[in-house]
Amino acid sequence: MKVLIACEESQRVCTEFRKRGHEAYSCDITDQSGGHPEWHIMQNVLPLLNGNCEFETTDGVKHKIDGKWDLIIAHPPCTRLCSSGQRWLYWGDEKYQEKKRKEQKEGINFFMRFANADCPRIVIENPVGIMSTYYKKPDCIYNPYDFEGETECKKTCLWLKGVEPLRTTR
Repeated sequence: MKVLIACEESQRVCTEFRKRGHEAYSCDITDQSGGHPEWHIMQNVLPLLNGNCEFETTDGVKHKIDGKWDLIIAHPPCTRLCSSGQRWLYWGDEKYQEKKRKEQKEGINFFMRFANADCPRIVIENPVGIMSTYYKKPDCIYNPYDFEGETECKKTCLWLKGVEPLRTTR
């Protein structure tokens, strides 16, 4: 499969897809920290979403995707979308609040670009927050501790298109 992992500098997801033989690329506006510049695209991801695109990985090699991506996995920034970030909409003076409302609207629009991408399989990951109301309820909610080897507690939502929900291993 041709897989685009958006908003991922760590390359953890990308590396797992590569181990399984897929043509996977991480994409972020910051450089990768996963050690594979040959798999990382450092640019705005939006022009790449619908496939039929050309890009350069951070090792300087040009690549071309003919047709659509087979799968997009997106981790859009949650700062203005998560429940804990909503309090800033009501703090400070009117100018500050207006700035935060604008940032929230931009965050919602960015999230929705992934939801509306022309791709048969899409996974969007984000914490509990406004997208459950603005877009739709997530297809599944899990905690890291639902999976073997993890102990963290942080409710994480997945919005899915053409993909089955995760099966917990605990």
